[in-house]
Formats: sequence, structure tokens, C-alpha cells
Amino acid sequence: MTLISFSLLFILAAIALKDFREGIIPDLWLVLLICLGFLQFGITHGLSVIVLGAIGYGLYKLYPLLQRRDGLGFGDVKMMAAAGLWLPISSLPLFLMITGSVGILIALLWRLLYKSFQFPLGPALALALGLCTLGNNVFSTGEIKMAHVFSGPSLSPAAGGKPDSLVVLIHGYGANGDDLLSLGKVWAPLLPNTVFVAPHGPFMCEMNPSGKQWFGLEDWEPTRILKEIQHITPAFNRYLDDLLKLYDLPPEKLALVGFSQGAMLSLHIALLRPQCGGVVAYSGAFLEDPTEFKIARPPVLLVHGTEDPVLPASFSKTAETRLKTIGVPVTFSLLPHLEHSIDERGLGLGGAFLKQHLYDTN
Repeated sequence: MTLISFSLLFILAAIALKDFREGIIPDLWLVLLICLGFLQFGITHGLSVIVLGAIGYGLYKLYPLLQRRDGLGFGDVKMMAAAGLWLPISSLPLFLMITGSVGILIALLWRLLYKSFQFPLGPALALALGLCTLGNNVFSTGEIKMAHVFSGPSLSPAAGGKPDSLVVLIHGYGANGDDLLSLGKVWAPLLPNTVFVAPHGPFMCEMNPSGKQWFGLEDWEPTRILKEIQHITPAFNRYLDDLLKLYDLPPEKLALVGFSQGAMLSLHIALLRPQCGGVVAYSGAFLEDPTEFKIARPPVLLVHGTEDPVLPASFSKTAETRLKTIGVPVTFSLLPHLEHSIDERGLGLGGAFLKQHLYDTN
């Protein structure tokens, strides 16, 4: 369990216990919950804050008018809004369902034991938030649930209207979706009917708390890294499928673009999908056993700098050999004097590749 997860559990347990004993949710614990949520997700889930805050405030104001007695306390309202920082909008129905179910049980217990209609809702809110945010790490088999993890900025088609293709940009270690969305802004004139989506990695970066990561880099052990990528794969594939449904696009109109560890994830994901329009992998690696069966063989562009001090260009050279072994059409571009980054040459190669496989194949 990460430090963030442990801290969240501690805060939620403290809130539940305090509300059970004294019927209040202290502002101090709520401030800590808000700060931790902001550190983990920033304002990514701002809409959830507004929705839950509005629901809580509405119940706070309307219940006394309808039932002639107090309902939610204002501390409950503040906690609902704070919980929104942790939850994507798609998780709100589950959060509210758990809160309501547990709240009813607590209400019945309070009515039975204390003959009172007033009961603490904080424990129900704490349990619901804990299950929705930590269920993957604490209660599941380790698979990451898309609805609780993947979100990030997007860029609508430059031409306006409905997109005819989708490019998902997968950032590197310590960055986030906002960083890589800049690629979409460069390619928008070349791909005017494409929607660009740049999800944030699911974990806070170990070395850069303001950034994200897809997997840890405490050591370079390909077997361990591949195992972590495999844990992400089912959920990320569902995320991609949901994006295709959202924009009403066929799978061959999806392309993945990854940088560094994002390139590793892109290559693995694309070859395990039934179909994919193509992959652009910048400064990455392919960690698979080339004899292992793969479902798809999408076109791949590998781009790597000769002076890369983080991941040597030999990783992409090895990737080219391994991918060709299993019949994947690969183009490898080695860029002189380039370190661990993407320059104008790489952007040009990537844009032309995407245009060819998303537009010119129509």
C-alpha cells in the first residue's frame, strides 16, 4: 500500500470514529482529506466536487423543509464535496449508492439503540470513499479499475464537429497528460478531424509528487516492469473501448502515442487489442517475449535519439527486431544528437505516420 493510500485510510477512519462518538466531522480532518486529494489528483475531478457539493447542500437545505427535522449536518456536506476531489464523475453513482445503503443501516441501528432519527452519516461517507478509491489496492486481486483511475485532458478536432479518429497520448515517468497533450496541439493542423486524449498515469510519481507514473522505476527489472504493465492492461483496454464508444469510432481509427514508459505501455497494449490503427513509440522499449502469441499486429513507428542517457537507443533497436519476429510492420528512426526527448524531427515523423494510417488508408 502506498503512503497516499495509507494516509487516506487513516483520515477516513479518524473521521468515521469521531462522527460515531461525538456526531461531528472536524474541519481539520476535512482539510487533510482535501490537501491529500489535491496532491494526488489536482483539480482533475473538479466537476465531481461541484456535483457532490450541490447534492449535499441540497439535502441539507431541503430535508428539514420536507420532514420538519434536521437531516444532514454541514460537516457531511463539506465531506461530500471533499470526497469529489478523489472521484471521477463516473464513480459518483457507486459512491452515492454505498453511502445511501450504509447510511440506512446506521439509521436503523440508531433508531433501535437510541430512539433517535438523527444519526452520523460520516462513517457511511468514509466507507464509500474508501471502497471507491482504495478497493483496487485493498480488496481486489490487483487489477486497476478504469473508472477510478484514468482521466486527463483532451483536445477536440481542429476542424470542429464529430471526430473521425482518436489519438491517445501516454506520457512518461513523472509527467502527466497535460504535458503530452502539447503533441496534439502541434499535430492538429495535420490531423484536423482527430480528437486527442491524454490520460494521467494512475499513480503518484515516486520521485516527483507533482507528476504521475504508470509503473515504478525503483529498479530496471524487465520482468517486474512487464508484470506491472500487464496489471494495467485490462483496465486500460476497457478505457480505450469506452473512448471509442464515446466518439463512435471503430478500433482501426485509434492510434496510441507513448513516450518513454508510456511507449512501453503503448506497444504492449496495442498488440493485445483486437485491432489498432497504429503506435508511435518515442524513446521506449518492447519488453515482450517475441515468441509469445499476440492478437494484433498494428503498424509501429519507433523513434529514438542516439544520445539518450535514460533509455539507450539499443532498446528501440531490440524492439524493432522483436516486433519483426512476430510479424509487426515496423519503422525505426534513429535521430542523431537527440537525448531523452521529442524534437521537431520526431514530431514530423510521428505526425506523418499518424496521417498515413488514420487518414490516407481510407
